[in-house]
Amino acid sequence: MDNDQRQALYRTIMQRANLPGTFTAENGISITAVGDGWAEGELQADSHHMNPMQIVHGGCLCTMMDQVAGAAACTRGSTCRTINCDIRYLNPGPAGCLRSRAEAIHMGHGTAVFHARVTDEAGNICADGIYTFRLKQGAYPINP
Repeated sequence: MDNDQRQALYRTIMQRANLPGTFTAENGISITAVGDGWAEGELQADSHHMNPMQIVHGGCLCTMMDQVAGAAACTRGSTCRTINCDIRYLNPGPAGCLRSRAEAIHMGHGTAVFHARVTDEAGNICADGIYTFRLKQGAYPINP
């Protein structure tokens, strides 16, 4: 894949990940950047993301990391399905801008493994996880 094709693929991944009406978009999660084996996203956390203790619900952090890692898993032209995740909740997620980044640990033909984390505006790590995906090679269409 040449550079123009790669950039078109990255744009397509971001467009599909941020489609209005999807679960993650409806919950305010967006993919902000992708590259070979990595992706970034953000969430403007507000009152409807909070649990009864007034911190961001752990499921929201898990979903955010899953979405970001899933986008990263598609950056070589495959589609993916999450098959496992292992999450550690390290600090309370406050209201405000939360950012997530996922980077490849392994990208094979059939599976890919990513390290993902969510940080708050002060740079505190709110959650950290390992996400494993089943890949279907060559299945990601460049034109949505």
